[in-house]
Amino acid sequence: MDILFWQVLAVTLLIILCLSWKFRPDIAVRNQKRSGERPEMHEKLYIVPLDEGTRRFSEWLSAELCRRFYLKPQSGIVARLPEEAFNPKQNQYYATPILSKLELLKGSEFEMILATTEEDLFIPNKNFVMGQANSASRSAIVSIFRIKPEFYGLPEDEKLLKSRLLNIAAHEVGHILGLRDCKNLDCQMMIAETLSELDNRPETFCSECILNLTLPAKVKI
Repeated sequence: MDILFWQVLAVTLLIILCLSWKFRPDIAVRNQKRSGERPEMHEKLYIVPLDEGTRRFSEWLSAELCRRFYLKPQSGIVARLPEEAFNPKQNQYYATPILSKLELLKGSEFEMILATTEEDLFIPNKNFVMGQANSASRSAIVSIFRIKPEFYGLPEDEKLLKSRLLNIAAHEVGHILGLRDCKNLDCQMMIAETLSELDNRPETFCSECILNLTLPAKVKI
């Protein structure tokens, strides 16, 4: 019985190690170039800018996220921030009704929507959020309002802004795909409530989150 237990444990650890290695974005791209093949893609991702301030990121963000999660890039959805989501007292937009509006734009269960905005967002019990997602509606929104260096009186830094935007967006796509916030500090799904935490959050997933993604076949690896 003891021998069987250790054999099962060894095989399980080997599988986790292989999945962790293969799911790293840089390794995935390298393997694709070698084989000339790409996993079959069923799920589709729309990047929907809700204002002009984030439109310039759409094509780049779509390419990065679809490469990382093996999603099929989509375009053609046009939307604006709903007026009813604006709270004049806080001068912020309530994220939840925005996600409800985004859900109505989807055409099938295989589609997901990630909206971008330059406006400040909030949800109840939080003064602000940099991103918010709803796995049931398969929609998410991210804001660049508080991740721009100039918001803190620093010089503009496009490279840093894009790095932060991609980090938040990948985290929210993880939520769309069913992942929860993770306590592992070496995981993309770690909660980041400060810029320091965001800038230090890795772009890869821990072994447990990888298994949660792959076992239901939500991500093709």
